Amino acid sequence: MQNFRNLKVWQKAHQLALSIYRVTSEFPRDEVFGLRNSLRKTCVDIPAFIAEGSGKASDVEFSRSIGGALALAMRLEYYTLLAFDLKLLSGADHDVVSSDIVELKKMLSGFNRTLR
Repeated sequence: MQNFRNLKVWQKAHQLALSIYRVTSEFPRDEVFGLRNSLRKTCVDIPAFIAEGSGKASDVEFSRSIGGALALAMRLEYYTLLAFDLKLLSGADHDVVSSDIVELKKMLSGFNRTLR
């Protein structure tokens, strides 16, 4: 078991969650329970999966949690694209968030390889 706060991949995921909350704060009121909620729930679940996995008894179990976090990152990437296409996210916000998601996906994939 390790302290998830010390994992660079968790730190990146946490920063991404904070960014998603920031860029979705101006979404229209009718999106509170729609796409905004989906974006926020997904971005919070990614670092939560990493934190949960860090408490698992084996690297194999931890790897499963990292795989789940990676799947959620893929979902988040789609949600941000949809928000951009719906003109809910500016081009600048989309570019920054998308870049961060791609970087996080690479980090998750690399970390998962080391666990296996």
